[in-house]
Amino acid sequence: MPKFIQFIGGPLDGHRQDFLELKRPIPTLLHLEISRNTFRYIANQPMKPGEPATSMAVYELWMGNYRFIAASKPAQKPTAH
Repeated sequence: MPKFIQFIGGPLDGHRQDFLELKRPIPTLLHLEISRNTFRYIANQPMKPGEPATSMAVYELWMGNYRFIAASKPAQKPTAH
């Protein structure tokens, strides 16, 4: 098992994730909600509660790294007027 996996392309391009403590197999497909907290987490900064997702990113395990394959906007909840 690799010590880390790098993200290639998309909003997490260049991020390296450590997987030394992972007790299960590495997922072959990731669907990730992206928000400002995503980038705070990566930068080791405090996250803010209730930060809404701005998009979804899909990454596929490819040659030992996660390759970006798609993005979409999150579903919007109806609002009362």
